[in-house]
Order: sequence, then C-alpha cells, then structure tokens
Amino acid sequence: MSRSEWNFETAARHARAELIFHDPLKRWGGASIDTRTLKTGQVFFALKGTNRDGHDYLWEAFRKDASGALIRKDFFVKTREKLFRERTLFQNLLVVSDPEEALASLSGLYRNEFSAVGVGVTGSVGKTSTKEFLHFLLSERFPVLGSAENQNNHLGLPLTLFRLEPEHRFCVAEMAANHRGEIRKLTSLLRPRVGVITGVSPSHLEGFGSVDGIYEAKLELADALARVKGTLVLPDLDPELVRRAKSRKIPILLFGKKPSSDFRLTGVESRDGWVDFEVNGRWSFRFPGSAAFQAENALAALAACFACGVSLSDLPSVWKEIRLPKGRFEVLLPRGGITFVNDCYNANPHSFERALEAFGKLEGGGRKILVLGDMLELGPQSIPYHRSLGASIRAGNFHALLSVGEWMKETVLVCEQAGNPPLALHFENKEMLAHFLGNFLKPADQVLFKASRAVKLEEVIDVLSSPLPIKGIPSPL
Repeated sequence: MSRSEWNFETAARHARAELIFHDPLKRWGGASIDTRTLKTGQVFFALKGTNRDGHDYLWEAFRKDASGALIRKDFFVKTREKLFRERTLFQNLLVVSDPEEALASLSGLYRNEFSAVGVGVTGSVGKTSTKEFLHFLLSERFPVLGSAENQNNHLGLPLTLFRLEPEHRFCVAEMAANHRGEIRKLTSLLRPRVGVITGVSPSHLEGFGSVDGIYEAKLELADALARVKGTLVLPDLDPELVRRAKSRKIPILLFGKKPSSDFRLTGVESRDGWVDFEVNGRWSFRFPGSAAFQAENALAALAACFACGVSLSDLPSVWKEIRLPKGRFEVLLPRGGITFVNDCYNANPHSFERALEAFGKLEGGGRKILVLGDMLELGPQSIPYHRSLGASIRAGNFHALLSVGEWMKETVLVCEQAGNPPLALHFENKEMLAHFLGNFLKPADQVLFKASRAVKLEEVIDVLSSPLPIKGIPSPL
C-alpha cells in the first residue's frame, strides 16, 4: 500500500467518522497538528490543548491547502451552518468524537500497511542522540524514516508514522515517557522488532514515582519485543536493568566497556573537534563533536544496526555528515574567543555527571565557568540530588558556579561551604544572570550552560550571543 492509496473514505471507515465535503481527488498527504508547519496536502488534526484549540485554526489550515481535517462532533454541530456557508474553502472533513484519539488509532492502522522494520529507542538519557546516530547509520545502506527531534510522544509518533512510504526499510523512532503506560501505547503503534534502552536514571520522578517505576516503564519496550521475538540493546553498566530485561526471555545485546559485552568501547578520545572511538579492538569510527560520552550513544546505535542485520564492517568509519541535535553538549563560538557549551535540552543527575566530566576535559586554557539551572521533576528527591551535584562540582576544577532556580540554591550552598569553585553565586532570575555574565566573561573563557528544558537557560546564551558589546569582549560589528 502507498500513501496515495490511503484515502479519506478508508480513514472515515476506520475512524467511524462522518465524511463531509468529500473530494476524492484530494490525496492524503501525511498529518499535521500545527498550521505553522502544515505543508500542502497534509491532513489537519484539530486537537484541543491546554491553552489552544486547533479548531480555531481550521480556516487557516485550508487556506494553506490542507487536503482534509479531523474535527470534533460538538464543534461541527456548533459551526455547521458557517461551514456549509463557506464550503468552497473546505474538503474532506472527518467528524469524530476525539481527533487526538483518531490520530493515534489511524496512524497505527496506517503503519500496519507497511513492511518497514520498527526500531524503538528510549531511555533516561541519550535517547535522541542514539536515535540520530542509528538513523544516520542505517540510512547509509537503506531508505529509512526517522522521527523528527521532538516527535517522540503520543502525538509525535503518529505524525512520524503518517510519513511512511513503501520504500522505507526501517522506521527509527524515539519514545519518551513521563509516566507508566506511555511506552506501551507507543510500541503498539510502532510495532518494533528492535529496541534500545540507553539507560535508566532519576528523571520525571514526579510522574514515575520511583526509580523502580522508571525501570518498569522503560521495559515496556522489552515487553513489546518479547511478543514478536525481537532484540533488545542494553548498556552493560546497569546490572539491574539487564536482570529485569532477561526475565522477559528475549535476545539481548549488551554495549559498554565490560569485556563480556557484545559491543565494547575499547578506546575513545575527543580532540580537535572530533570524537574517535574503537569497538571490540577491531573497528574504528569517528564523528564531529567534543563530548567523548557521545561515543557510548554511537556504540548503542552500532549494536542496534547489528540487530537490524547490518555488519559493522559495512558501515563508514568517518561520519562526517552526522548532525546531532542542538542543545546536547553543543559547542558554540559566539565571539571574543569565548566558548559556550549549550547542554540545555534536558538535565537529570546522570546527564549532569557526564556533562561535567566532558566539560572538564574540553580543550582550552581559559576559565571554566558553570552556568546551571534546576533539574526538574525529581519530586521529594530534588534537594538530595541537587546537593549531590554540588559535591560533584566542588570535587572538580571549575573557576565559577553561577546558577538560577529554586533547587540550585542547594547546589551553590554545598559549593560555598567547601570554597570550591572560588566563586559560587545564585541569581534570582535569568535576566540578572545574563547581566552579570555580560560583565564577567573574558576572552578564552569556557562556559557550560545546563538545566532542564523548562528552565529555558538557552535564553541566556541568546542574550550573550547578540551583537551588543559585552565588557571585555570585542563586538564583531
């Protein structure tokens, strides 16, 4: 089946929807939930969110040449007269009780028409980078569909699946969750035969309740693989994860640094803007970047490639074209010889430890300055984890700690008590922090920015990267 054969009559039958203004000449061209990014021919799903209702943008969707739309029954009843009066604008309106539910159910049915092998990637840290490595490597050999950077949840995965074409051999999808049952729903849509769990660490504890809850949530991917005798890729550094996975009675490939692992990292070095690493003492690979820990994510991707039937010998040794996501230890050179490291996409205790280690090893002779924001969604464990972070920082060799956020006060307090870093300051808001940095930074400084996504610490980077002059830093204008 091709996308062109999936038509509005088929969708209406599966969704038990009333089809209004049917135009059989209009093709189903994928799905969209946002008129700002809607492309010609896509179907608009009018979803109701916390702050916005997609039905308010129905007219805009068709002005941008949507081929159809799914709308709620109550909206249709309320606006029926207006819709019929302006019917020349609309075509292929599918009237359903819940467009969000229809998005999921229809995408699952659509996916079932294609033979692409599903590959799911989840984990508490590193899943997006691992997914990007895996998508890149498989694409070197086959046509592959990969989920976009933010399409990793109950809305994003269906949008990805509606992009499937007959030529796709694999569909690589990231699967995120903040409570039990989410990954189970996503696997029912993707139907993976290969899965990767990058690791388990404290994150979204408010939703999961405990680390035990995180283990069981991530292993919902293993449960799905067990039903189809699929293969699971796991890190060797977590014996509890491995133990729980083995109880599912499925084939497991281990990656990491242990001699007993199937895929071993036998050497890694970050230098001159490249990460070089060796696998099993036999294969050597390199990719652009400055974070040696990304080699572990690359290793996980290589193990998953093997599970997909691809030999490591058939893959390129230099990955020049790989594009890792923004905000994951992204090295920026704004001006004045300063180096910014943008690691603001997300944060949990484990990712902080990796970032601190990589930042400490970053080449360069200037001051190393930490600009940090809160780790969120840690629940009752917020204070202990932020104090533990302070202990890690004071054990390092950093010149300054500058922070923002309620919980980071605890981190700064721990460092102040030890007198290391020599300068440890907490700011009430990002504006005050940015103003201080504008006067504090000097040429050759290296600055790590890291916080949970909701903190939006990258806004400080944007201010400091503007063309306005900063004291001591020559403006490029």
